Amino acid sequence: MGKVIQEQFIEFHNIIRLDVNDNKEVIKKRDMLIEEIKTAIKKICEEKGIKLVRFTPFNQGSYAMGTGNKPMYDEDDYDIDCGLLFEIDKGDYRPLQIKTWVYDALNTQFRTVEWKKACIRVQYVEEGLPKFHVDFACYADANSDGKTYLAKGTPTSTTDNKKWEESKPTKLKDLINNKYSDVDESNQFKRAIRFMKRWKDYQFDSVNGKPTGIALTALAYNGFVPSIKDSFTRAIDINDLKATKDFVDYILNQFSWWDSRIKVHLPVPPENDLFEKMTDQQCKNLKTKLEKLRDTLEDAENEADPFEACKILRKQFGKDFPVPAKETTGQNRKLAVAGTSESA
Repeated sequence: MGKVIQEQFIEFHNIIRLDVNDNKEVIKKRDMLIEEIKTAIKKICEEKGIKLVRFTPFNQGSYAMGTGNKPMYDEDDYDIDCGLLFEIDKGDYRPLQIKTWVYDALNTQFRTVEWKKACIRVQYVEEGLPKFHVDFACYADANSDGKTYLAKGTPTSTTDNKKWEESKPTKLKDLINNKYSDVDESNQFKRAIRFMKRWKDYQFDSVNGKPTGIALTALAYNGFVPSIKDSFTRAIDINDLKATKDFVDYILNQFSWWDSRIKVHLPVPPENDLFEKMTDQQCKNLKTKLEKLRDTLEDAENEADPFEACKILRKQFGKDFPVPAKETTGQNRKLAVAGTSESA
């Protein structure tokens, strides 16, 4: 049974995974926007008679870490995160000053451009529906203390919330991408993150009380344990079902017995609690849903027929989780090697 189930997990991953680098249209839009920002800032500096302010763009967020998913529904869009490392000292510029330059550069009558606390967002729409948005986060990266700071706040934010906040955006990407040196372990690690992100999108009807993708990623960074070898023979036996189940067990163990809350801190500055915005009741609801997921994974693991096991898994992960044809599965299949060369 193991080989058949593993094949369905791999197919599921191939269905839900988002690889922006394969989307030439998205790359073209991102690069076009970056050039517009460069041109606008050059003009501002020339008009003010000041030294040219340069920046280096870099990819950040889930697609840079190889953990991005496609939207579950056609009416949903996905985000592309782009960081701009400005060669400035935060002591010389107000945080909203730099963000304003970026906002003004992108804000034309043909676009929807929004202020967000941590970025400037450009929303793209197709046939009346949001298709994708590009988030530009602005950083001061030439500071006297050697640190990097993120420009936070919007024009309507309180004074305390208009600030430079210490950040290490490139380090977070490196931590995730370099978590495992073994290719099979690294691939399974990122697949498990994608599985859990699709699970939360399927199980939660709204953003209220839904764990964020970065929270699940941080939990995986702290506690995911690969399952790629047979525990007795040590032969290669890639088992996404077991790895995901063990990961869910780990998450459940992070809930406090005292108040049923869960905490996980971003592994880089500002090291904030990624569950702090969830209420006590939302944390309890999350725990209940995770317990149901754990039980379902155990039921699937104990089910002799792969056809029935996949039907069980589909209830938690949604219709994109494939169910093999009944006549091709049989029962009591022996666990088999199920390696894969796909990338995360």
